Amino acid sequence: MPSTMERPGSGLKLGAVSSTTSLTVLLLVGVCIAYVVYSYLKSSSRPYSKLPLPPGPPRLPLLGNLFNNPFHFRWLSHLQWRYTYGPLVYMKVLGRSVVVLTTNEAAHELLNKRAPTYSGRPYSVIGGELLAKGYSMIFRQYDARFRLQQRLHVHGLNAQAVGLYQPITELETLQFLHDIIQDTKASPEQAATLPDGDTRPIKPHRHFLRWFASNVSVIMYGYRLFKDDAESEVQLNFFHECPTSKIIETPTLVDIFPSLKHIPYFLSPWKRRVKPLFEREAAHHISNFRKALAQPGYNISKLVANRAQHLDPNMTEAEAAWAPATLMLAAGETSPAILCWFVLAMVAYPRVMHKAQAMLDEVIGHERLPTYEDRAQLSFIDAVMDEVFRWRPIVPAGIDHVATEEDEYMGYRIPKDSMITISMWALHRDQAVFGPDCDDFRPERWLEKEGLPNYTFGFGRRTCPGRHVGRDGLWIMMARVLWAFEMEAPIDPATGKKKFFDNMDMQPVGIAIPPTPFDVLFRRRGKWVEEVVERDFAGADFDMSKIMEQIGLGSSKLAV
Repeated sequence: MPSTMERPGSGLKLGAVSSTTSLTVLLLVGVCIAYVVYSYLKSSSRPYSKLPLPPGPPRLPLLGNLFNNPFHFRWLSHLQWRYTYGPLVYMKVLGRSVVVLTTNEAAHELLNKRAPTYSGRPYSVIGGELLAKGYSMIFRQYDARFRLQQRLHVHGLNAQAVGLYQPITELETLQFLHDIIQDTKASPEQAATLPDGDTRPIKPHRHFLRWFASNVSVIMYGYRLFKDDAESEVQLNFFHECPTSKIIETPTLVDIFPSLKHIPYFLSPWKRRVKPLFEREAAHHISNFRKALAQPGYNISKLVANRAQHLDPNMTEAEAAWAPATLMLAAGETSPAILCWFVLAMVAYPRVMHKAQAMLDEVIGHERLPTYEDRAQLSFIDAVMDEVFRWRPIVPAGIDHVATEEDEYMGYRIPKDSMITISMWALHRDQAVFGPDCDDFRPERWLEKEGLPNYTFGFGRRTCPGRHVGRDGLWIMMARVLWAFEMEAPIDPATGKKKFFDNMDMQPVGIAIPPTPFDVLFRRRGKWVEEVVERDFAGADFDMSKIMEQIGLGSSKLAV
């Protein structure tokens, strides 16, 4: 019957399917075995494949150190890890290898001596691709474009050129002293009601920011920034509102899983968030750049534009504009905060303040302000500055590098593409280098032992190009503030006692870490302070275009 008859060829087809399935399974198994063998042979052929990874906190399967990798105050954990695990600490977070460097010796060996391997940056979709479009040197890999961007302004910021800008910095610090005196001086009527007598307490950060921003704005763009000036306030506020500095402080999902960048725009909230931020920041930088090119005399933006024509005539205006802007924004996050830490150190360690003031009184006296010409006789001020850098590193968790090749150090394997975290907090508390009193603010250590490491401005090929201008500006500011003022904690009206300053009170997350905002007294050291400052201020010529014209006239130090 048809219902019970075997269809012609049906058995043959079943056997063929079975054979095909078996062959497919065998083929897949073979491919898997081949891949495993290939991976093993490939890993075995690497020179460091058999070396152990550095020690580190215990890891979970798949998640690694996701839950024991601290987010808040992570630099404090790094210091503890050094005592537990040593100079190299290994973590793995969602498949990404992370190596934390906790000693100066390890950082110097890897980041300076082996700079070709450790000059990369972690890949950042938000910071590198979406927010800066590859224009920012902070995020860019160490490639040909990075080196070209370095060459745009190197002649204007090197050690030979920095002295040309000292007249600008001296004028801006004179403006700062004048502003502080005016803002802290109480009238006789006010003095009768103030707990601190004739001096009003102030929050110093905004004053330091105006000084720094105006000083660097003259160098980068050719024009000053003024207190209580609407246009200047826009520039000053941009430091607090700058998208680049804020958005990168918190990791985003697309930076953890970069493949998400391929998701369409309408499904990508990070793209919708970042696009207007980039447009705003680009417009800001380009506007400043165009204004700079129209200024009389020399400025770094003009140097950048000139060199861009020689190095890459096809460079976009936005990329050229980002060069001076990156320098200004990076220093704007750090220099005012460094000076706030300096003030806190002077309040917490009055012995140091009075020792520095005694030296200033001996060398300078009370008839004039300190100048750069006095620097050779004021080595203790340099020591104070270096100790501020060490005592409260402004970027305590460092800015991450990347190992572009597999490497070995101290018998441990550092995998290729590992994120290299430089714990500046741990480096600056390296007792083998700085002694057992690392937590104390003691500038004398810099005079007692020559050649102490100072990596405030970075490592190797990624060292900050503005470091010479930065050190020069901070030195004259610290010298003049110490010459003019006693820095004290104000009296708390509620208790009648001086306020307590916790010098570990700082924000828990971020790149540049300032102290929590505080009030402080800048008490004039004598009547001579106001007399000298106001005399010099009244006689000063603040027309910076004249200085910039002189700088640009035939200076071989700034030649293209």
